[in-house]
Amino acid sequence: MIKVRQKRRNFIDEYAQMYPGRRSKCVTFIVTHQCNLRCSYCYQHNKGEGRMSLETAKRCVDLLFAEDAGGTTGYISPRESDGVVLEFIGGEPLLEIDLISHIVDYFRARAVELGHRWAVRYMVSMASNGTLYEDERVRRFLERNRGRVSIGITLDGDQETHDACRRDCAGCGSYDKAAKAFARAKEEFGHDGTKFTVAPANVGRVFVACKDMIERFDLRRLHCNCVYEEGWTEELAGKFYLQLKALADWMIESGRYTQTDLSVFDEVAGKPLPETETQNWCGGDGRMVAFDVDGTVLPCQRYSELSTTGRPLLRIGDVEHGIGALPGDRANIELLEGITRQSQSSRECLSCPIASGCGWCSAYNYEVTGTPNKRVTYICPTHKARVLATGYYLNRVYRLEGSKERYPLNCPREWAIPIIGEEEYERLEELAK
Repeated sequence: MIKVRQKRRNFIDEYAQMYPGRRSKCVTFIVTHQCNLRCSYCYQHNKGEGRMSLETAKRCVDLLFAEDAGGTTGYISPRESDGVVLEFIGGEPLLEIDLISHIVDYFRARAVELGHRWAVRYMVSMASNGTLYEDERVRRFLERNRGRVSIGITLDGDQETHDACRRDCAGCGSYDKAAKAFARAKEEFGHDGTKFTVAPANVGRVFVACKDMIERFDLRRLHCNCVYEEGWTEELAGKFYLQLKALADWMIESGRYTQTDLSVFDEVAGKPLPETETQNWCGGDGRMVAFDVDGTVLPCQRYSELSTTGRPLLRIGDVEHGIGALPGDRANIELLEGITRQSQSSRECLSCPIASGCGWCSAYNYEVTGTPNKRVTYICPTHKARVLATGYYLNRVYRLEGSKERYPLNCPREWAIPIIGEEEYERLEELAK
């Protein structure tokens, strides 16, 4: 067994450790549609001037407490939401740090006033591009909420890779500010990992980017997540495989595999799933809740008009009426509640021998197909490449450690050859013996 395999942590996991047997709910506030970067792969196609007012924000908070006290949909309830994680996003959320500070203060005051369990059982979470992390208002907010707040800084590898995709409105790279912020946030919050977004534009630099981040910041966890959007091909999947293979060789030869957990090399992925496995991949099927800038309640932030183009808003409520009170909102909830892996997937996906670990986004399903209940599979070639590279990595490690365990080569030859070639596939077969 690989020595560094760890449970991947998030605020929900940490809450469960603090309060065993109790559950928390992540509630997202989209505080602005504005962003000071224009990342080439960003799913937020419609950045604009929209921002949440303080009045609307307070009504969102009030709705949370009202739904918890007597909601009928189960979106917010004591059973599901013993604690709450207040997540703030944009655009770039730190553009609205004053508003965020007011929201947290108001939430805390209302919880104390009501004698509510959330007065002590809450956390604050944000993901930021890091460009405003040194702003004095941000520093004051972090100091005032120390122990209750965490900010994750997005960073895409080395400077060349990062700046190729993550540029500001003037076309300038953002690496210097992001790297400085990432290092400081790592020290302040004890983060031992981060996420690297893989897109067609940067797939040829995965090895360099991951190696640089791991070495520069001494990362113990690194998630390499491919975008779900259209654009992946077998040719790009081949490049992805070669990059992952180079990364695997470096991890093994440097000994880093004993210290750093790479989610892309996960022994759970690349296996068939039983018919009894019905779970949707993401929480955008009714297990999440998000407030847009105008107080509209969404199944997750990805359904916002900030992100979804050419479709009617798939909403589940608003601050005036509550969640699921209007007929259309209730119908949307029922649609989301009916989604299963089987209901949205093709027969090919359901019978796939490497189905485990293959992800999708319900809101992106909606954007492309008009329903969250029809699975989009643009990511299929890269999932195949990831599974093949996982076999290369894990079986090399197992052999190195003298283990008889093997990662099975479940990816069929006819799928693999167009991506990695026959000679490389035969090498993987030998490693899997």
